[in-house]
Amino acid sequence: MKPYLLIVTNLYCNYGCNYCIQQKSSLDVRKNPKKIDVDAVLKFLKRNRIHRRVSVMGGEATLHPDFERLIDGLERLYRKIVITTNLNGKWYEEFYKTLEKMKKWGRKIQWNTTYHPAWMDTDAYIERIRAIREAGLWVKQIASPDSKDLTEEIAVKLHNAGIGWKVQILTGRNENGKMAPENWDDVNSRYKLEFDPTKYIKHYDEYANECEDAGFGGNHLRDKPVKCATSRFLIGPDNMVYPCHSHLYMENPDYTCGSIHDVEMKNFRFKWSRLFKRWIVRCKTKCNPCDFRVVKTKTLINY
Repeated sequence: MKPYLLIVTNLYCNYGCNYCIQQKSSLDVRKNPKKIDVDAVLKFLKRNRIHRRVSVMGGEATLHPDFERLIDGLERLYRKIVITTNLNGKWYEEFYKTLEKMKKWGRKIQWNTTYHPAWMDTDAYIERIRAIREAGLWVKQIASPDSKDLTEEIAVKLHNAGIGWKVQILTGRNENGKMAPENWDDVNSRYKLEFDPTKYIKHYDEYANECEDAGFGGNHLRDKPVKCATSRFLIGPDNMVYPCHSHLYMENPDYTCGSIHDVEMKNFRFKWSRLFKRWIVRCKTKCNPCDFRVVKTKTLINY
C-alpha cells in the first residue's frame, strides 16, 4: 500500500456547496480560520519526506496567504506536487497574471480541478482549463460533483467543450440519509466518471457499515473498535498530523498523531513505520468515504 502524503493548507473556502463533505462535519469546518505554518511544514518535510510526491488541498488551498511560498518550498523537496483547486477565488482574480506564476512551476505540478456550477460561470471555467493546457501545464482532473446544481444544460456544455470533463459521483450521506452510491440508480452514467463507483456498490454493506461523513448526525462511532492500518499521512491546518480524513475534519484530539513542530517525531502518539509506510491505529470511529478501501481494518480482541 503506497503512502499518501497530504497537506491541507486551510479548511476555509470561497464556496458554500451544500453537498460539501466538509460542511457535513460536526462543525462547518469551511469557516475554520486555522492555516498551515509554512515554515514549520517545510522544515518537517525536509526531515521526513514520507513519500516522493505530496498533495495540497483545502478548503480552497490557494486562499492560504502564503500559498506560493509553500509551493516554492515543496518544489525544492518533491518530484511531483498535486494541487486540488476550484480555479476561482482571490488568487485567480487576475487570471492571466496568475497563469504566469503557474508557468514557473511547470509540469512538476499536477492540477486537479473541480467545477461547482453554483459558484462559477461555466464559460469562465472552460476558458481557464484551455488556457492552462495551452500554456503546456498539466491538468489531470476536470470534474464536477453530480449535484442538483449540475443541470443538463451545463453538463452538455462541459461535455461538448472537449476539455476531458467528467462527473464525480456523490459518496456519503445523500438527502435521504442513505449512504450513496448504493446501486446504479445513484450513478449518473450519461457522462464519463471521474472514478469507478463499483468499489462502493460492490462492497456496499462494508462501505455503509464502515464509513460515515465526519460527524454526520453524531453517528460516527463504531459498534466495535478496530485496529486500522492506514498509509495516509495527513497534515492539517492546525499543524497536526492525522491518519485519516475523518479525524482531520473533526480535529479529533484522540487521534492526532503528533505535531509538525516535533520534527524528529519523538513524541508522536502513533508510530509511523518507515519500512511499511503506515500507521497502526486503534480506532473507535467510522471512516470517511475519502478513506474507503484505503484503510485496512479488523476487530480488536481485548481492546
